[in-house]
Amino acid sequence: MQFFAEDETLLGSIVSTFQPKQTGTQKNWMTFAILFIAGLILIIISIPFASFLILNPKPFCLLFSAGSFIILISMLQIIQLKTLFNKLSSSVATLLYLGSLMACLYTGMFYIGYFYTLALLSLQISTLIYLTVSLFPGGKTGMHAAFQIIKKQLKKMLLKEKSFLPL
Repeated sequence: MQFFAEDETLLGSIVSTFQPKQTGTQKNWMTFAILFIAGLILIIISIPFASFLILNPKPFCLLFSAGSFIILISMLQIIQLKTLFNKLSSSVATLLYLGSLMACLYTGMFYIGYFYTLALLSLQISTLIYLTVSLFPGGKTGMHAAFQIIKKQLKKMLLKEKSFLPL
């Protein structure tokens, strides 16, 4: 952070020598971290309102949806807009996320139903996690491998086969 607009003053040049030089990439990571943490804070703030979801889902839906959208926006800081658009436009999870975001806001604002809101919120958080992880290198492959393991374990549990889980 530059304290003085000009480095031509003596005090300005002294301060600028002690400040680390940041490249564009470092600034982007800092902005990403700030936006990501802001989104997480909004989601954490929404958690106490979850207990009142039956009576008034509006505050929870607004805070939770705003937090999840800010997390997705934070990805713009580390991935170029064109690359992000190409990755997100080729994914069905993006359509599910945007659809669940809009539907969750609609059901929360107009008190459509408690179970609809919960289902849409769970769909929204699962697709947000998938989108966030899949934007990183190897994330999509890792998510598919994790889903295969979960699918295999669920199949074993439902068919009562022996599995390594203590159930």
